[in-house]
Amino acid sequence: MINRQIRFISLVMLSLWLLVGCAKDNHYQQLHITKQMAVEPLQTDNQTLAIAFGGGGLRGYMHLGVIKALHEHGIKADLVTGSSAGSVAATLYASGQSYDKLESILMAFSEYDLMDFVLSKQGLVNGQNLADWINASVPQQTLSAMSIPIGITATDMTDLESVLITDGNPGQAVQTSSSIPGAFIPVQHNEHLLVDGGVLNVVPVHYARAMGADMVIAVDIYCGNQPAADKTSIGVQLATFRLLACRLSEDEIMSADLVVRPSYEPKGSGVSSSKQVGVEAGYQAMMAKMPELKSLLGQVD
Repeated sequence: MINRQIRFISLVMLSLWLLVGCAKDNHYQQLHITKQMAVEPLQTDNQTLAIAFGGGGLRGYMHLGVIKALHEHGIKADLVTGSSAGSVAATLYASGQSYDKLESILMAFSEYDLMDFVLSKQGLVNGQNLADWINASVPQQTLSAMSIPIGITATDMTDLESVLITDGNPGQAVQTSSSIPGAFIPVQHNEHLLVDGGVLNVVPVHYARAMGADMVIAVDIYCGNQPAADKTSIGVQLATFRLLACRLSEDEIMSADLVVRPSYEPKGSGVSSSKQVGVEAGYQAMMAKMPELKSLLGQVD
């Protein structure tokens, strides 16, 4: 009887190992990482418009709606920054591909395909599937080769500060910025441990300024519509983290020239209907702010 139980447990463990897999190496030495005070601004005599794409998980589909509204009105950013889920939007936008192409990429996206679960004390998800997906979705091999300047945030848990990724592999940069503490295995860069950029920069407005932006559109998909916490343990923990992150970032978000806060809270996984609702929420929020944006830009309908 005991031998049978041992064999059963061994079979279960082997099945889990084959299903989940082992952790891969997340040591990315080629990323160019800088602190805010050392960021080199874009040199131009023209007025510079930036979009700061904020983090927010599955709420990230709202970024596509914002991009759609700007596209319809012929408004293009000169540079972009992104944190966490916002790093995905920033990277796709900076790649210079058409709106239709970006829409097809994101609507075909499935978060389940990116969940490369692992057996590791460092986290439950490796994150390299996300990096591979980003690299397959953009034509550029480095951030510096993008159509417009881009900065992607990360949180340095060694020096306990926010940092900006301005060059290196796009997928690795997005993976780093999206490495949710406790869920994703952190990224190692030299002697530094890097996690989700949204820990200290929910919407990276200050970095957009540091990169040379005269005007910044802050797209906040996380802090403007926070519901009350549900009564489960994990629900309270997630709501607590969200509350702290948003309170920490509120002054930075509101320092933008224009703040766009779509009103939508996803209830489940990113099924097609939820994606469409998220995109529409982002679109409507940006359209509501369009007169104000055009006034800032000196445009007259």
